[in-house]
Amino acid sequence: MRTEEVIRDRIEALQAEYDKHDPPSTEMEDEAEVAILRAIEELEWVLKERETEDGFTT
Repeated sequence: MRTEEVIRDRIEALQAEYDKHDPPSTEMEDEAEVAILRAIEELEWVLKERETEDGFTT
């Protein structure tokens, strides 16, 4: 399982790659993108916690 630091680094890399191809045109779009990336990060954390507790595998 990936560490929190690895996940955060991956999110930053994905955001930079995305911005290269489709830079946000407004501050609202940028904020929405960050919110989506945070939601992904939280989902990965929840899955990690569940895997640890229940032996859940993906």
